[in-house]
Amino acid sequence: MAGLTIPGVLVTTRDRLYTELFESKDPWKVFHLLKENGISYVAYDNAVRQGQFIKRPNQELYATYFPKVFEDSRYNGLVIYKVPDTAPPKLSSLPEGVTNVLEGGRGAGKGELDSPTGIAVDASGNILVADTGNGRIEKFSPNGTFVSTIGSKGNGYGQLGEPNGIAIDRSGNIYVAEVASNHRVQKLAPDGTFIAEWKGPDAGFYGPRRIAIGPDDSVYVVDQGRTRIVKFSPDGHVLSSWGSKGSGDGQFNDPTSVAVDSTSNKVYVADPRNSRIQVFDPNGKFLTKWVIPEWGRPAGFEDLAIDSKAGRLYASSANLNVVLIFDLNGARLGSLTPKAPDRLEGPSALALANRKLYVLNMHGNSVSAIDL
Repeated sequence: MAGLTIPGVLVTTRDRLYTELFESKDPWKVFHLLKENGISYVAYDNAVRQGQFIKRPNQELYATYFPKVFEDSRYNGLVIYKVPDTAPPKLSSLPEGVTNVLEGGRGAGKGELDSPTGIAVDASGNILVADTGNGRIEKFSPNGTFVSTIGSKGNGYGQLGEPNGIAIDRSGNIYVAEVASNHRVQKLAPDGTFIAEWKGPDAGFYGPRRIAIGPDDSVYVVDQGRTRIVKFSPDGHVLSSWGSKGSGDGQFNDPTSVAVDSTSNKVYVADPRNSRIQVFDPNGKFLTKWVIPEWGRPAGFEDLAIDSKAGRLYASSANLNVVLIFDLNGARLGSLTPKAPDRLEGPSALALANRKLYVLNMHGNSVSAIDL
């Protein structure tokens, strides 16, 4: 079984023990079970997080009370914890009600959300959500179980003021666009440690909303208040900037999202108040556009996600209860909704990973996972 090898234990007993060790929220019980069975190390990987026997994984317990000795996302999201020689101090049970993001829940507790507006998935399949109202990022396992929190509300380095768009590069670094009074993009290490702050060119950002990363690691930021797209190198140098307010080709009216086709390097921009998507080359040269008549109302938080291999573009709006599907030339192919009883409740952001489309519901404070 993934995670543990328990010599000399009957299979049925082992199955029960396995479930206890990976689901129990009582660290005292887990510690003593590990000791009684001579287990020195516990390995958590995606086989455990998504295993058929484990319904509500308890990785937060191990992350809180057991020292981490190894972590490498290349090995199926593997994290190894050492079982200490003596019981950790101040053992207290974790709350049984930690929210699963696929089920949702509004609040400020662990795993709860308040009007979230950004989502990304890392190389291990973990789901990161910009918990906008609570000024933080929450990290969930691939099956939706709460793992950890990154940041807290504020304007210091590593703190967050109404985080909106988030993106993750190939090294696992996290880029966060902030509105409220901060008006900046922060670059954070995979564990949330502050790396850099980008304030934008010229007069600076005013309401940066969404972020996309190109195949050459360039970082594209929607600077909504300045009605422009700003392109950065990974180390924060401004490479180009384009756009102005209006309805002409290459102009925007409150742009909300940007996505990059990794095959062609074309840049797609959601321009919802003009009821359209515009397409540019990597340097901002206008190429084409197509109309989305359902767009146009305010506060739609429209988002885009591109599946380059399948040649598909997905487009959402908090004002619609479906996700629209296009090919990369603008031909409409249909729409998507999750399987009942799940439903979309103000879809505010999209992320693609592992043949799933993750839809963030800002009104439902949840994530819907749609198989593709």
